[in-house]
Amino acid sequence: MKKGAVIFSTCFIAPALLIYTLFVMIPTLASAYYSLTEWNGIGAKIFVGLDNYIELFQDADYLITFKNTMLLVFYSLIFQVPVGLLMAYLLFRGLKGFKFFRTVYFLPVVIAPIAIGLMFSLFYNSEFGLFNQILESIGLGAWQKSWLSDMDVLLYAVMAPQVWQYIGLYIVIFLAALQSVPEEVLESAQMDGAGPFRTFFMIVVPMIWEVVFICIVLSLTGSLKSFDHSWIMTMGGPGVRSAYLGVYMYKTAFINSSFGLGSAISVTIVGVSLLFTVLFKKIANKTFA
Repeated sequence: MKKGAVIFSTCFIAPALLIYTLFVMIPTLASAYYSLTEWNGIGAKIFVGLDNYIELFQDADYLITFKNTMLLVFYSLIFQVPVGLLMAYLLFRGLKGFKFFRTVYFLPVVIAPIAIGLMFSLFYNSEFGLFNQILESIGLGAWQKSWLSDMDVLLYAVMAPQVWQYIGLYIVIFLAALQSVPEEVLESAQMDGAGPFRTFFMIVVPMIWEVVFICIVLSLTGSLKSFDHSWIMTMGGPGVRSAYLGVYMYKTAFINSSFGLGSAISVTIVGVSLLFTVLFKKIANKTFA
């Protein structure tokens, strides 16, 4: 009986495991191997050990793109997940027409990032862009900028579309999680004198913490592999001032034909993603143990 159950379960797990192995594990291991070689994508691979990693950590452009990526991770985590959770809670607590707002908030998520990047490029245009026109119309013309050429705001202008686009994803995920919170628990908290603020942080958040953690990981990994918005808006330029690790990896591997170095960059992205995931998990376990 047990043997039959194991075989039955294996039959269902095997296809997913096979697909995951073919499209995730094997490419990841292959990238790890390529990162130890000098290879232009066509000729023979020359094993160089850790030379690619040593070169990376001495490369000023890599350090700039790494810093840019960490800034994107930071702003994504402090805006996407908290704003998504707060908006979801407001919708869950009885905002009229919440199904309409749920659809509106999720709409940007299903739009291609390239389209979002092109749209914001037009909004940022210094001559006819929407943002400068709004500033002019409300009497703040002195704040007008060439958003994609001013070095002081360039990186933040490129970050903004991505941070904004995916807030709707977390709203929908949190809305689904909030459906599992028993209404009796919330009513009991109100009867005991707990206000909305205390109910939210002391009852709701702990009850859906596993979902919150998943959203943190999704936001983290999504930011670390960012490419589309930066590429379509500025191609990471000028230089690498608005580039992320994904953009720098693409330029290194496919434009400069240095697949070994490009693979090393991709391995660092995976490594940082795993490190942050484990770190957040340990913090979460200590906080909500």
